[in-house]
Amino acid sequence: MTFWAYILHCRGGVFYTGHTDDLELRVAQHQSGSVPGFTSKYLPVELVWSQEFSARDEALEAERQIKGWSRKKKLALIRGDWEAIARLARSKSGPSTSSGRTEVLVSRTLHTQLFEEARSAHPLECCGILLGEGYRITTVQPALNVHPDPETHFEIDPQALIEAHRAAREGGPQVLGYYHSHPNGAAEPSATDAELAAGDGAVWAIAANGGVTFWRSEEGGFTPLSYQIVDP
Repeated sequence: MTFWAYILHCRGGVFYTGHTDDLELRVAQHQSGSVPGFTSKYLPVELVWSQEFSARDEALEAERQIKGWSRKKKLALIRGDWEAIARLARSKSGPSTSSGRTEVLVSRTLHTQLFEEARSAHPLECCGILLGEGYRITTVQPALNVHPDPETHFEIDPQALIEAHRAAREGGPQVLGYYHSHPNGAAEPSATDAELAAGDGAVWAIAANGGVTFWRSEEGGFTPLSYQIVDP
């Protein structure tokens, strides 16, 4: 009998890892929302990686191992980039400042673009995707805010996320995280943001009151990130 470990790409850019003895049926169940729990809350989902095993214990062990990996390592697995997986296994820490805090690198043009996106969308929340490598943002990709209450919430168009992750798997810039604005709030994560965050290590940029702040989504909440304006 054959077993599979698999990874699904879900709404919001998060990944779900599982194992099964019927991959086609299980993926269909996830996509229909009939599997209770995580994936039913983050539809639509797309199968982005799977591997066959001859024993259930092997597939379960692979699932457990992958669940403990960083987002960058999972993306490397999806791309089949074993050199990157080995490199990430040797070093789990990202770029940091002398104080030990992770530092985001962003060009002045992109920093200004975040301001302009927020200004243009006001009084609605703008949103989009942060692309780049490591902690260097190289592209700010605007997306439709498809939330039914866009004045106080945001939801990035799922199709834009799927296309961004597909492009990353094909060698394009990686999805580092997301950005949105707080038209009438502070440039810091709100209670709603905390509820939506997947705790997956993604970078969040929040524009509000003429400022932009950067945060990392972690299991225990958001961690503030310092940033540096660099030449493109």
